[in-house]
Amino acid sequence: MSKTHDIRFDTAALERIVYEPRWVLDNEEEFWSGYPAQRYTRDWARAVNYEIDYGDWRRRISEWSRVPEGERRAGSLLRITETIVGARERFLRDAVPHLLGYLPEATVLDVGIYFTAFIPPRAFAMGEIVFNVAATYWKGNPDNILNTMVHELFHGGYGYWSRDDEDSGLQEKILRNIHSEGSATYAAYTARHLFPAPDEKDFQMLEDPEKVREHLGQVKMILRAAAEKPGPEVEKMIWDIGVIGRAFYTVGAHMCKVIEEELGLEALVSTFKSGPAAFTELYNEASEPSLRLHSPYRRAS
Repeated sequence: MSKTHDIRFDTAALERIVYEPRWVLDNEEEFWSGYPAQRYTRDWARAVNYEIDYGDWRRRISEWSRVPEGERRAGSLLRITETIVGARERFLRDAVPHLLGYLPEATVLDVGIYFTAFIPPRAFAMGEIVFNVAATYWKGNPDNILNTMVHELFHGGYGYWSRDDEDSGLQEKILRNIHSEGSATYAAYTARHLFPAPDEKDFQMLEDPEKVREHLGQVKMILRAAAEKPGPEVEKMIWDIGVIGRAFYTVGAHMCKVIEEELGLEALVSTFKSGPAAFTELYNEASEPSLRLHSPYRRAS
């Protein structure tokens, strides 16, 4: 792997929670402001307009602090993270070249991966990547986390080529979200030979033709609403249906799959430079008519 890539693993916040939960409770603001995993979680919450329930967070840390120290040290939180950190070299050797194969040449990955526990999301990427090892979604399976690391790290590569335009309309921003989340989902889907992730719901929906059609219908509805009456109601639809309901992830991954299968990997990779309009148009070229997603704007010639 090229030396231009710098992928860092950081378990400091998680280890403080596991080993010293009373300190975390007694020094709450120092913990949240001093550890990158916690600062990035606050950044995420502001970006998605999510209010962190600090009361619930304190309750969960307090419950953890009452677990005998020996049990905490032998528990799944640290065990899973140590397994992941132990797999770092394999991840760099096998998974990183795999995901780079879905990105333009000269992509540079410079990102930290931070582990913590008891935060609202199970994982997110906002420049840096944060994982909530305590999330029940992982079902105690490190491969589920490692596969999602492919997804989140792909966002770093996507962001290397794509920059949000503040002047973009809401429909274009929606399609950019679909392009970003869908391609990251698809890159992780194609990495199942490395990290199987049998519990990943996004993959189950991608392989269900009826679910794909349902989510395509929802995306078309959101795009129409964005064109006709943009505002808080549409923003709620984007969050509830596109993000929480995973419609953007399923549809975007389906679009990637169709493009690669019908037009080839090179065509798919080209869209990360040319943008979501080109991505949508290529998908429409390759897709059957009933499944096309008509772009609300045209790319410049």
